Amino acid sequence: MLLLVLGGCSSPTPPEAAQFHLAWRAHLDGAVDGTAAVAGGMVFAGSAGGELAAFDLQTGERVWLQRGLGAISDSPAVDSGRVFVGTLTAHLRAFRASDGVPVWDWAGPPDAALWSSPVVHQGVVLVGVASPYGDQPLVPGRLVGLDAQTGRERWTMCLLPSCAPGDGVWSTPAIDAAGTAFVGVGNPDDAVLAFDPVSGRRKWMSSLYADNQRDLDVGARPVVVMAGGRELVAEPGVEGTLAALDAATGDVVWSRALVKGSAVHGLIASPAFDGNNLYAASASPPNGIFALKPADGAVVWRHATPLPVYSAPAVADGMVVFGTGAVFGDLNAGSVTALSAADGHERWSYDTHSGVRSGPAVAGDLAVAGDYAGDIIALRLSLPS
Repeated sequence: MLLLVLGGCSSPTPPEAAQFHLAWRAHLDGAVDGTAAVAGGMVFAGSAGGELAAFDLQTGERVWLQRGLGAISDSPAVDSGRVFVGTLTAHLRAFRASDGVPVWDWAGPPDAALWSSPVVHQGVVLVGVASPYGDQPLVPGRLVGLDAQTGRERWTMCLLPSCAPGDGVWSTPAIDAAGTAFVGVGNPDDAVLAFDPVSGRRKWMSSLYADNQRDLDVGARPVVVMAGGRELVAEPGVEGTLAALDAATGDVVWSRALVKGSAVHGLIASPAFDGNNLYAASASPPNGIFALKPADGAVVWRHATPLPVYSAPAVADGMVVFGTGAVFGDLNAGSVTALSAADGHERWSYDTHSGVRSGPAVAGDLAVAGDYAGDIIALRLSLPS
């Protein structure tokens, strides 16, 4: 049964209003679109203004700041005392997490951009290479594995034969328990690719739909789930369809058309999974959050929002937390909102007066998100014991 929850940015009911408050607010130069990384009691976030900073998780006090890195749209990764971040100028940089001291700087191909967030696995930093915004120019899509200690290339893989332009990797890889990586691939294939993250060896690639020159990239980070006794890779696309693929073969197990998408809209945000439901965000009408059963894609509930959702939802303690706000249109409107994971009703919503395209990072009783104005907002949650 589909439970439709209409609403959006309404005020929380009195019992729920006490369940969150603003803990702290910090600021960076430029929009904060990537999900912040939380590690070692610090929050790491980058901005479109080329800043990367570390803040104290509990107080918001800035620990260190690096400027002039180039526009950052991705999410930093933290591993073994280092923080890694990519830029839209196709640089991947490593810094010492404790004090921000630069460690190494890898320069990617000319005219390319790093929208994909870095992922560290067994000493290898994985990153996808794609075109700048609007595919101008269209460059060859690549995956690269870098040595986490030195930044030296261990392997590189072009997605199309002869490194032809296209198949940009905007997506961030997800890695399952067996060590297989899965990543979304852009046009013209609009696919999911499975590969070995240590060697770069390709395993399979499965196209989700015909692009037909519509620029309908598969750019969200997939999520790996167990359903019906087998491992599935769930991946949405801006075309508006969420599909689940067999992790071993790449065969499509089910595909669910949720919205009518378009380039840079549709289901552009990475989904979430709480062990019960998949949660997909829509930036095309109907805007909002869908909860689906992972075994067959049946819609459990839908919560409609007045603004599009580009923010990757986070799940914690029975809540689905996400941001709202546009990429085009009124950029001075947005929120951080929490829904009940059980039925999709709104638990609370915080008006940010700025578009929130960053996915929230939930750490303990704090939810941290960035907004278009460059603010990093930490909301303290009174979670049930």
